[in-house]
Parts: sequence; C-alpha cells; structure tokens
Amino acid sequence: MRAELVLWIKPFRNVGVLMTGNFFRLGLGFLASALTYRALSPADAGRFTLVLNLVSVFSLFAEFGFHDAAVNYIAGAASPAEAQAAARSFLMGKLFFGTLAAALLALLAQGLLNQWYPHTVSAGLVRFAALSLLTGGLLNYVQTLLEARQTFGALSLISTAQAVVRTSAIALFYFTGQVAVWSLVAIEVVLPLALLLYGQRFLPRDFRLASLRPPLLAYFTRLWRFSRWIAVAAVASTIFLSLDVLLLGHFRPEAEVGLYGVALALLGKFEVVQNAILTTSFPEACRYHAKPDLRAYIFRTLRLTGLASVGLLLLLPFARTLVNVLYGSAYVPAAAPFAVLLMGLLVGLNAQPAAFILYPLNRPHWIAAGDVLQLIFNAALGLWLIPHYGATGAAATVLATRLFGGGLTAGFVMWSLR
Repeated sequence: MRAELVLWIKPFRNVGVLMTGNFFRLGLGFLASALTYRALSPADAGRFTLVLNLVSVFSLFAEFGFHDAAVNYIAGAASPAEAQAAARSFLMGKLFFGTLAAALLALLAQGLLNQWYPHTVSAGLVRFAALSLLTGGLLNYVQTLLEARQTFGALSLISTAQAVVRTSAIALFYFTGQVAVWSLVAIEVVLPLALLLYGQRFLPRDFRLASLRPPLLAYFTRLWRFSRWIAVAAVASTIFLSLDVLLLGHFRPEAEVGLYGVALALLGKFEVVQNAILTTSFPEACRYHAKPDLRAYIFRTLRLTGLASVGLLLLLPFARTLVNVLYGSAYVPAAAPFAVLLMGLLVGLNAQPAAFILYPLNRPHWIAAGDVLQLIFNAALGLWLIPHYGATGAAATVLATRLFGGGLTAGFVMWSLR
C-alpha cells in the first residue's frame, strides 16, 4: 500500500520540483516578454518571430531524434559505464548535427528569404541566428543528461538561471534604448554557452565535457537506429510547430505576424506547466515495460494533467486583460488567437505524456506515423484557413491539429495496451 502511494505521489513531487523554479521563471518571462514587445513595433515583432521560426525549422536537423534516444538509453542503462557510453555518443551527435543545421540555414538563407519573405528580414540576421542551433544543441546535452538521470532540481536551476540572465539582458537593452531584432537574436546565440558552462557542475565528473574520453562513438549506431523513426517524427513535429508562423508570414503582413507572435509569446509562459510534466513523465515511462505498469503510469499522469488543465482553463476569461496589461493596447487583437492556442495546449498536455509508453514498447514508428499525419492535416488546413482568417485561422489550425493528434494518440495507446 505504501509503495502504491509513493508511485501516485511521485509525479506530483517531480513536477513540483520543476515548477518551484518555473514559477519564478514564469514571472521573469512575463517581464522579459512585456519589455520586448513594448519596445518593438508589430512589424518588428513579426520579423523577430519569423527569424525564430526559421531557426526552429532547421532545428530538426540539429535534433534528429537523438534527445529521445539518449533519454531512453541513459535512463534505462544497466550500468554507469553503459550510461556514459550513450552520453558520449549523444554529445558527438549533437556536435555533428548542430553544425550541419547551422551551415544549412546559413547557406540557404538568401534563397529562402527571396522566395518566401522578400524585403522582410536580412539574410545576415538569419545567418547570425543560425549559430544558436549549435550553441543551443550543446546546452541541450547537459539538459538531456539531467532529464535522463531525473535530476530535476538541477534542471530547474538551469532553467531559472536562463530566465534571470535573459530578462536581465533584455531589461538592460530596454532601458538603454537598444532593444532591436539583432540584439534579441544575439541573446539567443550567446546565452546557451554561458549556461553550458554553469550546467556542467550538476553532472557527475565522468559526464562533463572536459572528462569525456574515447571511445566517443560506441553507442552512436544504437542511438542512430533508435532515432531513425524518432527523426521522422521530429521532422514532422518541428515543421508543424513552425508552419503556422511561416504560412502566416507568407500570406499576411508582418504586423499581423507580430500580433500572432505575441499570442505565442504569452502562451509560451504557460507552457512551463506542460514542459515540467513532459520532462518528468518521459524518463518515468521509459522505466516500465510490463503493460499493467504502463496502464498505471497513464492513469497517474492523466490525474496530474487533468488538474493542471483545470488551472489553465481559468485563464481564458482574462486573455484580453493579460495582453493589454503586458503588451499594450496595440497588441490587444492577439487575445483571440491566444485563447484558441491555449485550448490546443490543453489537448497536447493530456495526450503527449500517454504517448510516451510507445517508447519502452519499441513502437517509435507509430509516433513517426502520427506526427506525419498531423503535419499533413496541419498543412492542408493551414493553407485553407490562414490566407482567409489570418492569425485566428492559424490558431484554429493548431487547435484542430492538436485534437486530431490527440485522437491518434488515444488510438495508438489503446491498441498497444489491449
């Protein structure tokens, strides 16, 4: 009885550890976001949003599914030596794919902008932003190891430090009148390097960059084989997560992209709840292989996500007030797409943790198939709604895709545990 009680409490305790830092991070995020968008015009906000989403699309080459493979193998390692071998190969993968992604974006920047966004942003700015694919990938090495080892207190400290430094830099730029798209992109490029140095102190000595020794690629083949299907899923989901902004930027003026960017920025502040739940749930799911244990995991997780959903639903009546107070009257039209996007967030919050059981059941191809189907659905619906309804159409496309994906996840999970 006591063991069962501990299992029921554990998800709430782990999420609580992450959320302790995230509440502080949430407040800093609101401040940084408010200063950013109050200093930028809607058109400049649109340019900044487009740059970030172009980088996000190319992050699919930097990630290539290795994160999920690394968590799966490190969390389930039979010995410390096995975990270290997986970590070394994961780092080599992050270096290779991060460099590849940055180089590809830098080479293709001018052609992409000429074809899709002429006279919107400069190729030099996009090439500079591409460096964040490499620096962010190195930071992700530390974060992934902490996640796999379920060292959530240290992971929370890194996230909090990231919020403190970013907010301090933006505040400095704001009060000196230097907030611009270039300065904001510079923060995204440089900040991960500082956090990389800070975050290594939370890793065991044998996992730190300076202590890694050959062989460095012993686990690379295993990670690659596992990540092939995850890479397909990552490509589909990464494009899906950025396609709304990219289509909106192609069909509508920069100022409307800026309004949608504010809706996304406000939504991102509440995604800390989702991120905390997903971060703690994934390594937990990878520990189980028997179907009764996986069923129990799903029921525990749905109880947690259900409570979180009720809390987030209370924000809906205050959407317009939040946008007005934080970002100013110029961005009030962003309240409608924010409300729709929040509903989509709640659908994903409840569906995604359940899908994690497909990893220990060795069915990553199902995850890949689901993400590809969602991408096709999202693209078809977005090409219809976004040209006619703008930012609200983009948000409705995201919500409809989340509902479609939630249905697929429910079907996959029920079939796997039948």
